[in-house]
Amino acid sequence: MAAALASRPILKSAMATIDALTWSALSARDIDAAVGLNAEAGWNQNAADWQFMLEQGEGMAVRRDDLVATSMLLPRGGRFAWIAMILVTARWRRRGLASELMRRCLERAAALKLIAGLDATDAGRQIYLPLGFRDIYPLTRWRADAVAVKEGREAGVRPMGQDDLERIAAWDAGLSGAPRKALLAHLHGRRPERAFIFESGGAVNGFVLARDGRQATQIGPLIAEDDEIAAALLRASLGAGAGPVLLDAANHHGRLAPFLRQAGFREQRGYMRMLLGRAEPLDDPNRVFLIAGAELG
Repeated sequence: MAAALASRPILKSAMATIDALTWSALSARDIDAAVGLNAEAGWNQNAADWQFMLEQGEGMAVRRDDLVATSMLLPRGGRFAWIAMILVTARWRRRGLASELMRRCLERAAALKLIAGLDATDAGRQIYLPLGFRDIYPLTRWRADAVAVKEGREAGVRPMGQDDLERIAAWDAGLSGAPRKALLAHLHGRRPERAFIFESGGAVNGFVLARDGRQATQIGPLIAEDDEIAAALLRASLGAGAGPVLLDAANHHGRLAPFLRQAGFREQRGYMRMLLGRAEPLDDPNRVFLIAGAELG
């Protein structure tokens, strides 16, 4: 897919002040520089995140000698394409770069006949609404530098193994909106000690995964049949490691916020899950408690 984003001349009519820049496909050679961009922005992604996104989607690189801006488009299951990692280094902001990166992502999603989706900050939402994006549901980023949870594992919860991934992926596909076995397998390999499954009568009723990050462990996705199962899975994952933790929680699960505050989490910022031209969710909000992250959907 990266070939579809091959180098082409910049559109001077839209970006007259940055016509010295070159645009090309983002590649594995750019990963270190891309991590530098997200570190400058204070984001949590590391090299493994960028490598996975490049394997699964299409990246754009904007350069003037060094990398100055990026974007990612992640097609999912022939239904939608997730827009992420629109980053511009500080000295090149407010020159139209982010807008042009977004325009190209939308153009490419339309060419693939996929619904464009993203998780927008409050400021970003005001830009995306006039473009035709519709609100789906709000999310909150939470952080804890040290987590306080009761030790012990509850009935029904057990560690997730490699041999569980096939049926977890099959169960998840109908709830997350697209097949994502590759994502689940990747996350399981990143922090296997924090991966758990909830079973009842031999059936999957929930799971949680996590990954290491540049600043903190990110827990998610967490998909569960109800609040009690979600809480049991989250307690297991939080109790399986130490150090700072980030997670992106769906606000409509009202019992989750008090649990997180009691465990030592504090709200950092809000997001809005948005889809272009569509107000109905592609996933199942009743069962989505934590997303994988704003960059992974």
